[in-house]
Amino acid sequence: MVADAAYGVAKSPDGKIRNVTGVLASSQEADLAVLRAETKTGVPFLPIAKTSESIAVNAWAVVIGSSLQHKEQPAAAGTITSLGSDPKKDGFQISGAIPNDAAGAPVVDADSEVVGIATKNGLRPSGLLDSLLAQSKSVTPARWAAAPVESPTATPMPPPKFARNPRVIYNPAPRYPYEARMLRSGPTTGSGKFRVTFDTNGLVKNVQTAESTGQTILDQAAIKALQQWKAEPGGREWTVLVPITFQP
Repeated sequence: MVADAAYGVAKSPDGKIRNVTGVLASSQEADLAVLRAETKTGVPFLPIAKTSESIAVNAWAVVIGSSLQHKEQPAAAGTITSLGSDPKKDGFQISGAIPNDAAGAPVVDADSEVVGIATKNGLRPSGLLDSLLAQSKSVTPARWAAAPVESPTATPMPPPKFARNPRVIYNPAPRYPYEARMLRSGPTTGSGKFRVTFDTNGLVKNVQTAESTGQTILDQAAIKALQQWKAEPGGREWTVLVPITFQP
């Protein structure tokens, strides 16, 4: 999902959108990556199971999908049906049907601890995160694989102005429009995706609707808010896709 990425943002159910600066550590074999998201305040998180003993056949587990998706079902529950030869390294399976787009979702046990992560190659045990989290504590900054980097040369050259991924520094969340509350059919909800293009100075040059919310009034409210966004000057134009969900 992030192997060829150059930019990214993360949206939480409270409507806040945070800049993702890149990958801290990754494992191609495990199909896992640890990303860094910028936030000024603490955010809630799920605890990771301490030992592989949390993964046991017939134990209950649930794959928790994103509540921001268009689907009504946010979770897939079941019992663990099989384990690999090494519960800390091999994959495992549950009896519940796992959606194809569940990659990145946590697998939680009855104690609300993360015992695994859903990937496109199946469920992976949380024990695989130990080495990745240890790598992420190094001083190496997070970066995207597709971001431009300075090529090593015999003569030192100054880095290009856009060698670092531009960072969004002002990103107000769209407000639910008052007009939508006054519709004859009642308040409406909707989710969409919008493509924001920044110019070389970090100002929004253009906002396009990549996926409509299904309501013109909601699309207009999203575009109006996104036009106010600002980013660091990057020395070039760049684009980011922003998911937005409206709830009355």
